[in-house]
Amino acid sequence: MTNATTSPSDFDLRPDPRILPMLGEINLDQWQALAELIDNAVDGFLTAAETDDNRQVIVSLPTSDVPNARVMVRDNGPGMNPELLERAVRAGWSGSTSPGTLGMFGMGFNIATARLGTVTTVWTATRGDAEWHGLEIDFAELARQRHYRTAHRTRPKVDSTEHGTEVTITQLKPEQRAWLSKRANRSRLQERLSVVYSAMLRADGKPIHFGLTINDRQLIAKEHCTWSGEREVMGPRGQSVPAMIVVDRELPARPYCTACWQWLPAPSEEATCPACGRTDSVISRERRVHGWIGLQRYLSTSKFGIDFIRNGRKIEIGNKDLFDWVVESAIEREYPIDDPRNRGRFVGEIHLDHCRVTYMKDRFERTDPAWGEMTRIVRGEGPLRPAKAAEAGFGPNESPLYRLYQGFRRSTPHKSGEIAGQWARVLVVQDNDRAAEMARHFEKGEPAYQPDDEWWKLVEEVDSKLLTPDQEETSKENLSGFAAEEPNDSSSSESKAEPVSEPAPPRHGVASLTREYHHETTGQRWDVHAFRVDPADPELLPPGAPWCLRRNASGVHEFLIDPGHPIFKSATMTDLDALLSQLAWSASDFVKGKRDAPSFAVVLADLRERYAGVLELDAIDIKAQAESAIGQIARTWSKGIEYDDCQTLFTEDLTAAQQEGIYRVMAARSVVNPTAAVLEGRFLEYAAPHIVLAFVEAHPELFLDGRCWEEPYSTLAYPTEAAADEARQRVRRHYVTLLSDAVWLAEQEPDDLAVTSRERLLRASLAGELLAPVNQVDD
Repeated sequence: MTNATTSPSDFDLRPDPRILPMLGEINLDQWQALAELIDNAVDGFLTAAETDDNRQVIVSLPTSDVPNARVMVRDNGPGMNPELLERAVRAGWSGSTSPGTLGMFGMGFNIATARLGTVTTVWTATRGDAEWHGLEIDFAELARQRHYRTAHRTRPKVDSTEHGTEVTITQLKPEQRAWLSKRANRSRLQERLSVVYSAMLRADGKPIHFGLTINDRQLIAKEHCTWSGEREVMGPRGQSVPAMIVVDRELPARPYCTACWQWLPAPSEEATCPACGRTDSVISRERRVHGWIGLQRYLSTSKFGIDFIRNGRKIEIGNKDLFDWVVESAIEREYPIDDPRNRGRFVGEIHLDHCRVTYMKDRFERTDPAWGEMTRIVRGEGPLRPAKAAEAGFGPNESPLYRLYQGFRRSTPHKSGEIAGQWARVLVVQDNDRAAEMARHFEKGEPAYQPDDEWWKLVEEVDSKLLTPDQEETSKENLSGFAAEEPNDSSSSESKAEPVSEPAPPRHGVASLTREYHHETTGQRWDVHAFRVDPADPELLPPGAPWCLRRNASGVHEFLIDPGHPIFKSATMTDLDALLSQLAWSASDFVKGKRDAPSFAVVLADLRERYAGVLELDAIDIKAQAESAIGQIARTWSKGIEYDDCQTLFTEDLTAAQQEGIYRVMAARSVVNPTAAVLEGRFLEYAAPHIVLAFVEAHPELFLDGRCWEEPYSTLAYPTEAAADEARQRVRRHYVTLLSDAVWLAEQEPDDLAVTSRERLLRASLAGELLAPVNQVDD
């Protein structure tokens, strides 16, 4: 092989100008194309020598599908001189050699502009320039002339201090014009960008703050609707768990090549990039994983997960990868697993500036070691489930996600219908439809819904329903924010100028009923403020009525309700039923006599469908509750039992077929040590529900006397043994009957439950609640 030399006749391998229009065939969504141009502006802000607190990016989009429609992105960044401008629009060139910027691949500008249209004009100026410098990229003209040369344009400055860059795209593609001309599309695009750049649109933006305006609309950062970090619950091991946990881990700096964007091995005396062989492009780069994870104020099947951010731009939104336990090629979902509808509420924002992303900027590279490092920091080394982690041989886990999981993995309390305070212990609003609707008010920026107080009132109200009258009197708190009137103590004064009137009876706000109601067909709206009142309240009319609805001078409808009225002793009559019935009567009376006016029955059905979801007898939820109760029973019975006893119970009380079935379930769940699971008394966790029932029936002494349920059994003492046996049989029959209902429900198919009678479902649902063990253990 001879040594190579260069000469004027060597091959010129620059791409043909026709390659530029082909870049527009890369499938970028409209928001992604705009984001590439916005990224360029942000990079200018990040690299500017002078700090400017009034950083602005202004985007103009067409509002009609016309031939002269255009897209413009303008910023007040540092701008570029002519030499930098020439390089900046060249395909494949990237001025973003700094690892702290958004542009990386040198193709974003070309791909984005080619995706939208065929003619792009760029004007730019620095603060010290005497004029603006510009150029035009016309794909059709470049292809015709078959070279890249384009005229260097200039225009005078109106103000010598002007600076920044303006990119205008004309000759928009027909499909782009049509898409952008639709208001709904532009609105979705704005919403998406308000999410993508939310970390920088905030006043305390990271790494910087800038303003983003699209068609005269200033975008506001799309925030997560989360519980305050000051809200705390007690974890299963007695530790305090806040509803928001800060993540901030500084990592040792590592060498990084800015030429080929590669991390180098640990620092050495001579830092040479093994990929490109250069030394002048190797820098020492700082590494940091920071952000937060927390708890959303409502549950959702899709709107939850962690946002991963690179240099201020959200690359992945609502990602759920950290909720999976991955071992070798197996992926096992760990959250959510306790909610019957697969609804979750864990959210967060994690900044990972030192990890590579794909060229589309829609995903972090999972092969980059930085991703695995972040995963270990945020969720730890092993499974989130303590039993699974111990079984797999992992030690203590103090990661942020592990802590959050221990405190808030459940979406319903263990004993929701028996003990006051249970909903506060899991920080969940029982009426999730209401919680989600309130979140929409939060997203609109309504001040009353920015803090989490309105959600907390709903939590407290449900819990307070189980308080005794004395407890309730001790905990006088107006849940709707309307203060109860205090007695006037001035009557104790020695000199009385005038008689003192009797204090008004106290009122207590009902947060769960206080809201706006709307019936679309009749057009009626009610801004309802609900209060529990004393039967003697003078405004509860007529006297002795269980409730009334009255409109005050400000237009607010006050709903006064006497909770002690005999009508509410009925199991089928709630305060919500009362209010919706009253609203239905009001709406049907308003349209009475009008053509095609809906009847009272139709209006009531409409209102219940929209506002009474919390009262629905949902077969899926009831089945899940029964399955959860059986699972808890299977986990709590073996505490304090010797290994030999557990082995005997497994081998002698279960048939060979039942043992085989349990082993098969263990294998399907990847139980590492099935023998240990048997010896530790965990084999019932892998048994079918009817086997658990038979086991309880055969060994009630292992589940009563405070082991699983508080009811005394072995400790029952009567003058005669026969009387004691009768008492024990009564206790045994009670729990076996309840468990039989729960087992029946757990083993039904959803289609079968859909045609099951209401009475049967009610009985089974009560059984699930009554069976909840006193000493619950999550797997």
